[in-house]
Amino acid sequence: MSSIRRRTAELLEAHRPHDPLGRTIDGFLILLILANVVTIVLETVPELGARYGNLFRTFEWCSVAIFTVEYAARLWSCVEQPLDDAVSPRRGRLDWMTSPLGIVDLLAIAPFYLMFLLPESAESLLLLRIFRGLRLLRIFKLTRYSPAMGVLFAVIRKEAPVLLVAASVLASTLILGSWGMYLLERQAQPEAFGSIPAAMWWAVVTVTTVGYGDVVPVTDAGKVFAGFLSLLGIAMMALPAAILASGFYREVHGRSKLYERAVAMALADGQLSSNESERLEVLQDELGITDEEAAGMLIEARRQRGQDRTCPHCGEPL
Repeated sequence: MSSIRRRTAELLEAHRPHDPLGRTIDGFLILLILANVVTIVLETVPELGARYGNLFRTFEWCSVAIFTVEYAARLWSCVEQPLDDAVSPRRGRLDWMTSPLGIVDLLAIAPFYLMFLLPESAESLLLLRIFRGLRLLRIFKLTRYSPAMGVLFAVIRKEAPVLLVAASVLASTLILGSWGMYLLERQAQPEAFGSIPAAMWWAVVTVTTVGYGDVVPVTDAGKVFAGFLSLLGIAMMALPAAILASGFYREVHGRSKLYERAVAMALADGQLSSNESERLEVLQDELGITDEEAAGMLIEARRQRGQDRTCPHCGEPL
């Protein structure tokens, strides 16, 4: 049983690059997730929903059954992943359940089962529609198979304090902008700027540079203030993008350095064993390093150690 659980963990979590069965399972689950998202979108079209409603429901039941088996298998086998010696299997499973990917896997199936618990009423009909919409959260299961999405989430997590500061500055700008237009335009347009909450809509579309034009200032002072707020909005919108761009660069650069150090350690004894090659392949997959980048780092590491006997331009043996 332990060997079966270990193999299950390898297939579902390890993502070994050259494991055909693991790659097949990953590919099947990715296609199933994409098909679910397409189906959920198509069933909202009245004509398609009426014509293929039974087919959509059958596909939903089959998908939930597969996702439920996947969730149970991941929960059962997660203890085979590296754990702290002080962490018990029960605590390890609880940690997995409360991890971001564990929560996403649970949200992918929970709405289906919750729909059976709702009584028949107008309120439950609204909740039913909400639960049906929550099935779209299954698209976040793709983050498990996309190293680039993992990089993005890692950047957001690391840059969260700075992003919160930028968000607070943006919120302050919106509030102050609404307050300013309330003071300047409330007499001329009481229906649009009669209160700060009413003026908030104008402030949002102005700061975000959308500018729907449904609410505009008519006084000279209001126009000057609106122009200043529009220019300020450009800077405010660029700030989070700059933070994420710099953080993304540092994350990608750091992962490349981490892989370079792993390659250097593997070549420390002058030989690259099969186990070391396998570990490097797993690490490459986890870090999102392309095959070309990995090959280039390996060649460079061997060249620095005087082990490379290939042409640096064409890669052919010398």
